[in-house]
Amino acid sequence: MKTYDYIVVGAGAGGSAAASRLARGGRHSVLLIEAGRDDPWHWLRVPLGIGKVLTGKRALWRYWTAPEPHLNNREIFWPRGRVWGGTSTVNGMLWVRGDPAEYNSWAAQGCDGWDHASLLPRFQRMESTTLGEDAQRGRDGPVHVTRYGPDDPLSDGFIAACEGAGIARTDDYNGAQYGGVAYLQTNTRRGLRHGAREAYLHRMQDHAGLDILSDAVVQRVDFDGARAVSVVVKRAGHQEHYACRGEIILAAGAIDTPKLLELSGIGQGARLRQLGIDVVHDLPGVGEGLRDHLHTRLSFRCRNVVTLNQIMHNPLRKALFGLRYLLRRDGLMSGSTSTVHALVRTGDGPGQPDMKLQLHPMSSADARAAGKLVFDRFPGFGIGTFPLRPRATGSVHLGSADPDTPPVIVANYLGDPEDLVRAVAGVRLARKVAQQPALAAFDPVEIRPGDVAQSDDDIAAFIRETGTTSYHPVGSCRMGEGREAVVDARLRVRGVTGLRIADASIFPTMPSANTHAPSLLAGEMVADFILAGP
Repeated sequence: MKTYDYIVVGAGAGGSAAASRLARGGRHSVLLIEAGRDDPWHWLRVPLGIGKVLTGKRALWRYWTAPEPHLNNREIFWPRGRVWGGTSTVNGMLWVRGDPAEYNSWAAQGCDGWDHASLLPRFQRMESTTLGEDAQRGRDGPVHVTRYGPDDPLSDGFIAACEGAGIARTDDYNGAQYGGVAYLQTNTRRGLRHGAREAYLHRMQDHAGLDILSDAVVQRVDFDGARAVSVVVKRAGHQEHYACRGEIILAAGAIDTPKLLELSGIGQGARLRQLGIDVVHDLPGVGEGLRDHLHTRLSFRCRNVVTLNQIMHNPLRKALFGLRYLLRRDGLMSGSTSTVHALVRTGDGPGQPDMKLQLHPMSSADARAAGKLVFDRFPGFGIGTFPLRPRATGSVHLGSADPDTPPVIVANYLGDPEDLVRAVAGVRLARKVAQQPALAAFDPVEIRPGDVAQSDDDIAAFIRETGTTSYHPVGSCRMGEGREAVVDARLRVRGVTGLRIADASIFPTMPSANTHAPSLLAGEMVADFILAGP
């Protein structure tokens, strides 16, 4: 059994950052274990390839929730990355650090060192960008961040329409002013995806201190008493064991990290005993506190503009579209399916933004919940909406002691009545923006939900029928104090030693909008804590 100083489970955002940082100085031996591989598939590099990736099985764990009781008992597709870089290799690449006020609330709840002032130098250390001001942004970090471009008439019109609806413009939502409307920033470089794989692993893969074990699924962590000492890995149909003299870091994500803890005997004691798993430590918060953003999208027919709809249904346009990307590496193929977002407060009085609007230069029959995307055959665009800070929480737990069996995911979307109130407000705000004179040149006509949904009850019915994931699961092993906290502020799993977590499962609440940048932050933070010593 080969022994390492540190073992990191999962080569997603947090795991890639943690393993790279721990190995970089050359003083430590680090093993990074990933269920996928360094897949060279070109759709994993081309940003707009996300549409192709999400409709297939390659590079994905194709998870589904249990029937969601508040979404007409629909099962919601929850894809997660199974590839170097994890979900950062299959996501929308939107670079959104999060709401400074939300991080300050974490610190106020007992997560010392997680206030925004303490986190800002870490965010800057991660970034390499020409955007924003030196006091706020990073210039020579591993993750390249660029602004979507070039500007286009529909996106400019949307920004002006948001301003007409009372939403201020922000020059840099990752800088001093978080709220407002702006072109999106993405983790791309020269028009190609630049996620955790490219930013951290490719530059470190030949480093003597880092071994990367691909196509290997960790089945459990083994303990000597209360100390984590080794991992059991399934690879090519055989079990392998790897020992750790220092610490084991779980970075398998908000679904697989709690699953792995339960397989290892850490979780709700009664639940584990019922599955025949020996209890190492009864930790009731494991698998609880799960949150995701519920995405609802309005679709509009429009005129006088070329959207992805015409491009995808016309072979000549599609060829020219691809040729432009090859020559210039910009435009729609250099981003995901959105160009602009607005972070806005819909509630009464001053306070944090509580809603996100997002412009999509396409419209779709929207079978996203089934993992498909069907473009309309006429020019169209969409406005996606989701409340930023959902109150309802769900869970993810083992349904079987068999490591190959997917866990049971209950998102519990709209489980708190206030979440539905906010979701309805988001739809109404999107309509208000679409009706502004700044978009009149495109003659937008709402086709989904359209005139059939005018009352709050009708809008709520539309949300229940079409709402789906924003791909932002967090919180299933939350950080903090109290009985339900799974890790402390230094990301150590409570009740045992030698075990930490560094992924989105530790977030006490939504850091606000998108989750990729905060997930990388978790890996940076755990490395800082370990390298700083006890």
